[in-house]
Amino acid sequence: MTRRRLTRAEQQEQTRGALLDAAARVFLERGFAGTSVEAITSEAGYSRGAFYSNFESKEQLFAELLQQRVYERYRAMAKEAKAPRGERPSLRDVGQQLAVIQGAGEGHWLFRLWLELLAHAGRDERFREIAGAFWRANRAASAEAIAAAFAEQGSSPPVAPDHLASAMIALDIGLAIQHFADPDAVPLELYPELYELLFSGLGA
Repeated sequence: MTRRRLTRAEQQEQTRGALLDAAARVFLERGFAGTSVEAITSEAGYSRGAFYSNFESKEQLFAELLQQRVYERYRAMAKEAKAPRGERPSLRDVGQQLAVIQGAGEGHWLFRLWLELLAHAGRDERFREIAGAFWRANRAASAEAIAAAFAEQGSSPPVAPDHLASAMIALDIGLAIQHFADPDAVPLELYPELYELLFSGLGA
């Protein structure tokens, strides 16, 4: 059989995917600061030209890696939370899903890179924008789900939905940081317990 020749767009998508996969491996081995564009392209088997045809910088690639491998999970959870009552997950379920993200191998090392990125954010505006963009998207999706849940039962949230979303993100990040530093004292089992305890009294 003759293999179908890839279109230009398909070739670019294939190259982009290979660069992202290679970057994930190199970031894990060397950390964000220790990873160069050259190391990524060498791992992927592509040239610097191929890299810059797909990404403006290492920072942009990292932002897309977060979008693909972390934010997509959060967006899927927000979509589930907008399901009709009886079909959407409980707050305990939400906490359990967040615990699974942190406990998974890829989630664990991506969080390590996220901490490294935040450490650089104090000195570099580009890193702050990556973090800000990730949280803005996550906050917006969560706030939409929260507003929909209250509207379904004909009530209003006690504070603005985006403020509640920020509180949930704060709990997620706070638990993740503490678990990373002291996993025995802050086990992942706290996620479902605390999400249910702290947010179930809100009424939606």
